[in-house]
Amino acid sequence: MPPTRNRNPQKLNITLAHAPAKSDARDITALCVFGAHARDAELCSAKGPLLEAVRAILSAGEFKGDEDESLLLHTSTQDGAQRLLLLGMGQREGERNAHERDDTRGVRRAAAAAVRRANEAKARGVAFILPACEDPARIARAAAEGAHLGSYANDFYQSVVDGEDGSTLVEFVIISDVQDESVRARMNEEIGRGRIVGESINWARSLADEPGASLPPREFARRAAEMAAEFGLVVETLGAEEIRARGMGGLWGVGQGSDEPPALIVVRYEPEELSEEAEAARVNSDANGNASVGDELFAFVGKGITFDTGGISIKPAKNMEEMKADMAGGAAALGALRAIAQLKPRRRIVAIVPTAENMPSGKSIKPGDVVRTLAGYTIEVVDTDAEGRLVLVDGITYAKSLGATRIVDLATLTGSIIVALGDHRTGLFSNDDAWAAQVTRASERAGEPVWRMPVSDDYEKKIESDIADFKNYGGRPDATGAALLLSKFAAPTPWVHLDIAATAWLEEPTTYSPAGATGTGVRTLVELVCGSEHGAR
Repeated sequence: MPPTRNRNPQKLNITLAHAPAKSDARDITALCVFGAHARDAELCSAKGPLLEAVRAILSAGEFKGDEDESLLLHTSTQDGAQRLLLLGMGQREGERNAHERDDTRGVRRAAAAAVRRANEAKARGVAFILPACEDPARIARAAAEGAHLGSYANDFYQSVVDGEDGSTLVEFVIISDVQDESVRARMNEEIGRGRIVGESINWARSLADEPGASLPPREFARRAAEMAAEFGLVVETLGAEEIRARGMGGLWGVGQGSDEPPALIVVRYEPEELSEEAEAARVNSDANGNASVGDELFAFVGKGITFDTGGISIKPAKNMEEMKADMAGGAAALGALRAIAQLKPRRRIVAIVPTAENMPSGKSIKPGDVVRTLAGYTIEVVDTDAEGRLVLVDGITYAKSLGATRIVDLATLTGSIIVALGDHRTGLFSNDDAWAAQVTRASERAGEPVWRMPVSDDYEKKIESDIADFKNYGGRPDATGAALLLSKFAAPTPWVHLDIAATAWLEEPTTYSPAGATGTGVRTLVELVCGSEHGAR
């Protein structure tokens, strides 16, 4: 049998340079080009003959600079570039100066597209010329993140052909003519951060793209432990018997129908200096009871359903294969911890992933059954396909038992959020305006936009039960009912729920990504924890 592809291909080497080196036939020079109707100075950062070549191409109308458009050309300009890749950035709005704009999203996608096109063209190196901007360090980080995201391939079960395994690209050089050495030092620091975040997103994507048979809860837990050991995190896994003994009826109820037992994965990041200062921090909290940084504990709770058939309320067969990624929220929470452990912020974090298979069998939970959760509340199971909220309420309660002062949960939870927002924004629900605003700002800086949705007692009837404290499904709009149920378990702790059902998965490949898992949520969580410490604005 032919060998399959390596899940861990050769790492991309990303460096910073003032100008492209002399190219050979395998190298590509990549330019970010704004819309053809922008001022000439905003077309790209190319100069001299290269800029004239770009202008000629634009005037011919073959390339317009539209977002996600790309064009690979063979050229013989004086600077030695032999293959030129134009990457569309879309139209810049109005006439404001280029330095006043935030092009991180476009640069991230352009860098990813450059890597994908370079691998298709069997290139060995890419010289990626940064567009002019106010904050070159931030743009350099986006380019580095994008390059790593573009290097991801989920073809690890395809046979190796002619001895080739993985990408051909080994060098990605970010070109900037910034002369200030202090700025260039910060650019190099941010490029390093981009590598850490990009690799961690790809690690999360590889989990969500894994077939359900290859990643049952026990294997999910094993890979979390393997990652934790590599990066100095503390991990604990609660097995099925302990889950049941502790009274986690939501998680146990969902997992009881499968031959693969459920698990609760707990991964902790706690800086050594904060561990030593934790008691003093608690003593020194101000008179109003506000927690210090050392006393606070952020909890990231990720839904970890490794395959979701819907259980007894079984799903339609069409597209059910995508339900292998129903643990994308859990993968994102763990991927964020992977990055955070390397960036080393002064903040205590715990990731909690309640993981199970939702399968139909003679042992499965049935519609009409009632489960008793870790919090002590009972939930009537109206629909076994509304299982994510059942495992999340136990995960959220467990986070509170560990002393979590702020919670973010991430879950591919409802189809109705896709109807509401499409696949461009994640739905955000919260019980705390300040915390919601903080997460929203982090998502904007990270390039993972969210849209705040209502979670209030206006929707109370959707979760009212005649037989139990709550019910798990009350009809459409389901995203609001699901969030309201979660809020009952999160209160009074400040909490944000991110429904990533639409944004965690790409149905079709794009210029910057293959179809499949996107790793949504990792960048937002990292930015939430580390942004202020790394110059984010």
